[in-house]
Amino acid sequence: MEALWQDFRFGVRTLLRHRLTAGLALLTLALGIGANTAIFSVVNGVLLRPLPYPRPERLIAIIDSAPSLGFPRFSSSGPNFRDWRDENHVFSSLSAYRRSVFNLSGAGTPETVPGGAVTFDFFRTLEVAPTLGRFLRLDDDRPGAERVVVLSDGLWRAHFGADPAVVQRRLMLDGKEYTVIGVAPPQAAAAYDSRVALWVPLALDPAHESRGSRYLKVIGRLRPGIRLPRAQAEMSAIASRLQRQYPEADKGWLVVLRPLRDLMVERVRPALATLQLAVGLIMLIACANVGSLLLARLAAREREIAVRSALGASRGRLTRQVVAESIVLFAAGGAAGLLLAVLAIRALVAFERNAIPRAETIGLDPWVLGYAVLLTLATGAAVGLVPAWGGLGGGQIHRALKESGRAVGGGRAWRLRSALVLAEVALALTLLIGAGLLLRSFSRLRSVDPGFSPDGVLTLTVSLPSARYPAAEPGRQVSFQRRALERLRALPGVTAAATVAPLPFSGADYVDSFRLEGKPRPAPGEMPSADVGGVSPGYFQAMRIPLLRGRTCGEGDDAGAPLVVIVSHALAARFWPGSDPLGQRMSFDEGTSDAQARWWTVVGLVGDVQAEALGGLSKGAMYRCMLQWPRTPLSFVVRSAGAPGALAAPVRQALRELDGELPLDRMSTMPELVAASLVERRIRTLLLALFAALALVLAAVGIYGLISDSVTRRTQEIGIRIALGAGRGQVLGLVLRQGMRLVLAGLAVGLACSWLGARLLADQLYQVGTGDPLTFGAVPVLLAAVALMANWLPARRATEIDPLDALRTE
Repeated sequence: MEALWQDFRFGVRTLLRHRLTAGLALLTLALGIGANTAIFSVVNGVLLRPLPYPRPERLIAIIDSAPSLGFPRFSSSGPNFRDWRDENHVFSSLSAYRRSVFNLSGAGTPETVPGGAVTFDFFRTLEVAPTLGRFLRLDDDRPGAERVVVLSDGLWRAHFGADPAVVQRRLMLDGKEYTVIGVAPPQAAAAYDSRVALWVPLALDPAHESRGSRYLKVIGRLRPGIRLPRAQAEMSAIASRLQRQYPEADKGWLVVLRPLRDLMVERVRPALATLQLAVGLIMLIACANVGSLLLARLAAREREIAVRSALGASRGRLTRQVVAESIVLFAAGGAAGLLLAVLAIRALVAFERNAIPRAETIGLDPWVLGYAVLLTLATGAAVGLVPAWGGLGGGQIHRALKESGRAVGGGRAWRLRSALVLAEVALALTLLIGAGLLLRSFSRLRSVDPGFSPDGVLTLTVSLPSARYPAAEPGRQVSFQRRALERLRALPGVTAAATVAPLPFSGADYVDSFRLEGKPRPAPGEMPSADVGGVSPGYFQAMRIPLLRGRTCGEGDDAGAPLVVIVSHALAARFWPGSDPLGQRMSFDEGTSDAQARWWTVVGLVGDVQAEALGGLSKGAMYRCMLQWPRTPLSFVVRSAGAPGALAAPVRQALRELDGELPLDRMSTMPELVAASLVERRIRTLLLALFAALALVLAAVGIYGLISDSVTRRTQEIGIRIALGAGRGQVLGLVLRQGMRLVLAGLAVGLACSWLGARLLADQLYQVGTGDPLTFGAVPVLLAAVALMANWLPARRATEIDPLDALRTE
């Protein structure tokens, strides 16, 4: 142990004597270890860490699925949920919930808070206990029961100062009074939404539930000893019975079971896997760089090592000293890398929290620290063995003793350094091409036309409280919309204003089934469906969605007028190919005869809009007139002649004058919403581009270090060549050829690796092939140019060698 401690102390002294080399190696390692630790912290928190509940592996998401109808994953209906709950024998508890937003008043300034309606056993399924008070009971979850609410830990602390007397206080939600019965622990929101503020009873009413109305999320807890395949088989059998019993609503609908955690993170799993692979390549490049530096240091100490060997030091003893020096270097780099990782994690979570599921779990926990320590020590030992193997051979030591004092290199050590630099070039090219493909894809995606003009549009979403705007009295909602739009259109700088539900790129959507007049009635469960939106007069003009034929909604299209609908070009092409859609009629009423159905007449044809995400395939949409089909929450779109942000205060003031209790905090510009839909792709692309740039720099440093060391070791040879008449161009070419041969070999290997690696990105690309000629042509040229510069710097120094000084060099 004493000898090992001496090796570590000697390693520290060695590093302190060579501060420039050590500093360069430390910076390289800090970047590599920091990047790996930061990305692993995200992978650990999002993908690996279990949900914060007892036996989280038993929490299962139960999903309605109809692949044949174009819905591989969908919500469930109330009647189906009750049948699942009552007939299954594999779940100890089955719960349903519906995400929603609430207008919260009575606790300061009115605001909109995310929350949900849940069945009484929701918290029992999660197996969590209340921090204060109690959770929901069966009596709370009945239609007509007293209104109660459970607060989240975040809302309790932010709005009530963690007051333990909050239980039994009254809150106003959507204009109705609720009694606080309890406070949930912080982990209660993890399976739902980390931003959730409160929960209210779902209170399903069998008398008013339609089996075809699918809006519920369902989770269950498996009984002890029950495996997922058995549960899947039983739930599939129940789904088959429901298909036979209720073909109108359930034909073609299956039940799919997924572990809840897997379902929550499946959207980001490919991106995180890509980033983890990228930082792994960065670490390999950093290790190759440091290994090359250590080999150079060992070559400079060949005579010292040869003397020590001649005096009795064993090869094992010398190897241990080299490995100890490497571990000391990596430990220092790891400490610096941890600091960089902390800063990177904080920045990532702070700026992109809403784009990362389970972001609250990301941090430097013991698992991440253990990963960083293991990565540091393992790579330090492995990299230390490389120069020990390459520079401590008996032949090299014997040759060093015969030399007259000159540092002797070459041989196995030189070949090993050359191989490391070649690997650096190949890995850097692989990363650069991957980043280039994603950048090209992201650029294509950003240039996609959404079908409307987002510039200059301000949006504001409000939920009309049911207490003052009841669904049973739609005239109140219509009156509010008309008065609000009248005020907004009168504001200075406003060129157009309208309402829509749901708002494009807001994350909300509404899908409805329909049947067409004059066509055979669809078989049970086979009614076509499409996205449906409600719009006010002036919406298409405000959003600048082109009107292709007919007309849009007008002020006369109210509750007393014939029902009208506007369809998009893609929807018309699906259902009336080669025919004029104007005048065609459709009905959204299921289970009614043609005589009893309400028929909506197509009066207009508009352009297609990408309302959920750029780059998606539009299956078409239809728009009902909001005056005939009022909706809440509804969104205002206000087009400005100038910067839309300048209208924020006037718009809020105009709406406050109409209803001072409406929360007006859900405001943003349309370009911000469009950009938010690309946030995940933007994060992934920027991070991979950053890592690729880092790889490029590290590869350039590795090439420069190798060729610079080569020039130093060949000083006498180059001096003799110059003395014998070699010109500057000949010397320059000599050095450049030596370096560029390695670079070209690395590029060849890197192109092969890139061709294979690009296939891993196929699902993450948009309108860019995995063999994109521009990327595969331009990126190697860029890397070759950087490598040429890294070669040229030491090559130029070689041309300035003085032959007399070179001949005196020992």
